[in-house]
Amino acid sequence: MFFFFCLATTLCAQGSGSDIVNPPVDSRLVQGTGTITIFIMDEFGEPLNALPRITVRSLDEIGATITSIQRRSGEAWVFSGLHNPDDYEVEVRVDGYQVAHEEVSLSASDQAMANLVVLMKPLSAKNDSRAPGGQFVLAPRAEKEVENGLADLRSEKFDSAEKHLEKAVQMAPGNPYVNYVMGMIYLMSKQMAQAKPFLEKSVSIDPKQPPALLALGTVRFQTQDYAGAIQVLEQAVQLDPTSWKAEWMLAGSYLRQRDYAKARDYAEKALQVGKQDAAQVQVILGEALAGLGERKEAADTFEEYLRLHPQAPDAARIRGYVERLRQQPAPAVVPVAAGAAPAVKTSTFTAGEPAAAPLVIPAPAPPVDPPPKENWAPPDVDATKPFVISSAACSLPEVLQAAGTNAVQLVTSLQQFSAIEDYESVEIKRDEQLEKPETRMFNYLVLIDEIRPGLFHVEESREASQGKADVPGPLHDEGAPGRVLIFHPNFKDDFEWTCEGLGEWKDKSAWVIHFQQRPDRPTSLLAGFQAPGQLYLLPLKGRVWVSQNGGQVMHLETDLTRAMPELGLMRQHFAIDYQPVSFQTHKVQLWLPENVDVYYQFRGHYVHNYHHYTNFKLFWVGATQNIGKPKETEKQP
Repeated sequence: MFFFFCLATTLCAQGSGSDIVNPPVDSRLVQGTGTITIFIMDEFGEPLNALPRITVRSLDEIGATITSIQRRSGEAWVFSGLHNPDDYEVEVRVDGYQVAHEEVSLSASDQAMANLVVLMKPLSAKNDSRAPGGQFVLAPRAEKEVENGLADLRSEKFDSAEKHLEKAVQMAPGNPYVNYVMGMIYLMSKQMAQAKPFLEKSVSIDPKQPPALLALGTVRFQTQDYAGAIQVLEQAVQLDPTSWKAEWMLAGSYLRQRDYAKARDYAEKALQVGKQDAAQVQVILGEALAGLGERKEAADTFEEYLRLHPQAPDAARIRGYVERLRQQPAPAVVPVAAGAAPAVKTSTFTAGEPAAAPLVIPAPAPPVDPPPKENWAPPDVDATKPFVISSAACSLPEVLQAAGTNAVQLVTSLQQFSAIEDYESVEIKRDEQLEKPETRMFNYLVLIDEIRPGLFHVEESREASQGKADVPGPLHDEGAPGRVLIFHPNFKDDFEWTCEGLGEWKDKSAWVIHFQQRPDRPTSLLAGFQAPGQLYLLPLKGRVWVSQNGGQVMHLETDLTRAMPELGLMRQHFAIDYQPVSFQTHKVQLWLPENVDVYYQFRGHYVHNYHHYTNFKLFWVGATQNIGKPKETEKQP
């Protein structure tokens, strides 16, 4: 039988960081130096108030356990004095929750320590592999009305779209997405007063959706509620740093409030991301610079705008203003008269002359795009934060070293591998056509070769195993096998790294690591976009779940650090699940992609490609080995 320690009810109820319970000493056992720290949370990542009953069993010493001291430390339960090296099973029981079982290992080093996160699931919950994401699910009838309304909206059939959404609102009045779409119908049909309450309700229910915040900010901007626009648009920019339209309107709003420094800063950001699509922001930038007294810079900005847009409606007035900006003295700001429409009015004049007529150039809101389908892609990695235990001690150098060692092993052990690939592509369309996935099955082959030290070549090829031979969808994606090389010593220093804390992936403890392209190394050699005749390197950021024991990459997500409007590429999101695979003859285990989801926002198209890999084979020079089953599916002794 197994011996175990269970925390006493008195200890759990007191919850003191100094309480210690010494269990009876078993004379057969030897005191160890290992420590396991256990964090027990509900399915949403919040500490449980209920009292846990924790059992720790040794998996190596059958019929015995190790004398241990248990205590509570903040949100964690600490088991110390454990024998190491050893593998342990942790069982957690909490009234009203499913029994949780986790495994954790202690290394052979002195003072070995391990952290374990246990997420408890209610008895009524399904046995999902991941914690709920908090999405607002629609009933089928309401969802059908929303989809019909979106189809009409994209065809500018506003009356019909409104009727569909009225039915959806009746069926799901508290759904934020339904209220958002209804607000967008009124916004795109220029009915600002009707749009406002629906968008405000959507944002109040779910304040972390950039599209709804942007739409509400647009309504407030167009109705000259600049303070209200700033309030929601700054939230939108924090959640989606690539939202140049929000930065456009923030620049215009601050300009009208005469905060010229912030108007300048947001205008520069909007131009940096939006490029030619945000050309009109140059007018806002010029007015902000003039308001700051930077006459030369303002004149240069206006002249650049006129060079690119010589037929702009206000071109003649801007040219006249540029001439006055080039003169002495510096521009002076003329106050806005009481009751006048809020606008920045700048006047220049020379000593002894009356004030010239002020320059008033409207800065309209950016164009409004129809909303995409709800949740067409996961949020940007910087728009949400995964559940983590931030207080768990994380040694970032050790995690990077362990993951880097595995990346080196991958390229030294893996010359070629093949698999059966199920490939599916679907475009989330803006018209009335149904979204029908295109599916294919391929024999998939990958070659990873280090041409010379520090230079890798990753080549993917596909051959139809049945059915059509072409790759489906408007965009073809490659690069999933090479993305894990971010940890390789040759690429690691291209990124800035942050350990966000201890989390979990598929019920396994994992360090959650955020990475982003370094400013002095603005693109990645691991990601590119192939346009006709040229390859563009892309700037990457992302988040990785690295196994606490072993440093293996379990899940990886990447986004672009900025949109690429010059390519028409506004979004590219990779989400990759890895599985451990074993090779029986060579006694090596590698973690390879199992599921890959890729999402694109490209030139007005929303595309989702999905890949699933099975039946792996590994190729060495002169030898072929079938891959073993994933470790998780192998029967444990």
